[in-house]
Amino acid sequence: MANGKIFISAGDLSGEIHALNLVREIKKLIPSCHISAIGGNNLKLIADDFLEEIVSINAFGVLRVKQVLYLRKVLKKLEECFSKNRPDKIILVDYYGFHIHVAYLAKKMNIPVFYYISPQIWASRSGRVKKLAKTIKKMLVILPFEEKLYKSNGVDAVFVGNPLIDIVPEKQVFKNEKFGIVNPPVIGLFPGSRRTTIKYHIPIILETAKILKEKINAKFIMFSADEKINCALPGYIDLDISGDFNKRKTIDFAICPSGTVSLENAIMGIPMVVMYKLSYFNYFFIRAIIKIKYITMVNILSGKRVVPEFVQFDATSKKIASSVLEQLKSENYMPKVTELLAFRKMLGTPGVSKRAAEIILNS
Repeated sequence: MANGKIFISAGDLSGEIHALNLVREIKKLIPSCHISAIGGNNLKLIADDFLEEIVSINAFGVLRVKQVLYLRKVLKKLEECFSKNRPDKIILVDYYGFHIHVAYLAKKMNIPVFYYISPQIWASRSGRVKKLAKTIKKMLVILPFEEKLYKSNGVDAVFVGNPLIDIVPEKQVFKNEKFGIVNPPVIGLFPGSRRTTIKYHIPIILETAKILKEKINAKFIMFSADEKINCALPGYIDLDISGDFNKRKTIDFAICPSGTVSLENAIMGIPMVVMYKLSYFNYFFIRAIIKIKYITMVNILSGKRVVPEFVQFDATSKKIASSVLEQLKSENYMPKVTELLAFRKMLGTPGVSKRAAEIILNS
């Protein structure tokens, strides 16, 4: 691999950030390695050749016809690129629906595939593991129980740790904080990263903030990757688009969707309420295939309800506000912070991206 060629693909924002850090480590180990990529703006900045932008198509749930046609076009382009300039290795980051087709293409062309951040077959559609076993050289998993699960299904898997522990700082708590009118809490509001969920979350979040403002005079920060968030924020809600974790460390509580953001908040020791709402069609589709009790990673890893979840019909402003107020009571708050901080130790040791890069380059 002294002058090797690697192709990497990431289809959503959170996966692309981890792909970016992986590429940085590969470049440190082999500066001459040529990286071609598809993804979003992060990979576009670091790749030697950027082939296509796919992060912004916002694929989730049941894909629209336009999205499917576009991804087919991208797949065709990849086939042409691989034929003309064959990579030595292919790295796929999460995003199973599209990446399994890339994996089959690579298999046909006898190009080894490394899958970083595995599909959550333990949550739904377990049959996917058979396709992965046929096409993947090695699976690099980021949750401790996934290695055994994949290996038992014939997939060569290794737990490298969760990359969040390298990029998410731990929130320091120095005292038993009490909340109320005199010392109001700072509450972080997270509508999500996908447009399809943001439009359902924003109205509920804003109404929840209004209720809380009237009861405890809380301060609020809306965290979004998009400065043109499609709503008018009231004056008491600040908007932060920096993505700076040090800014997030200033909040005392979070209202957020499940997914990456909830795990980030957990390992920072930030108590939270998780909410999730979709279109009725997507909700009933996902509910039909999901096979786990919880949707929040902290709850999944612990096997119990550490973080309150309000999904679809339960995701109302009154229920969420009531849960926030209960958790902000001084007798509940600090024990929850301590419980959440313990989850960082479950996710491996620092240096995740470097370990992943070394495994890929040496395999």
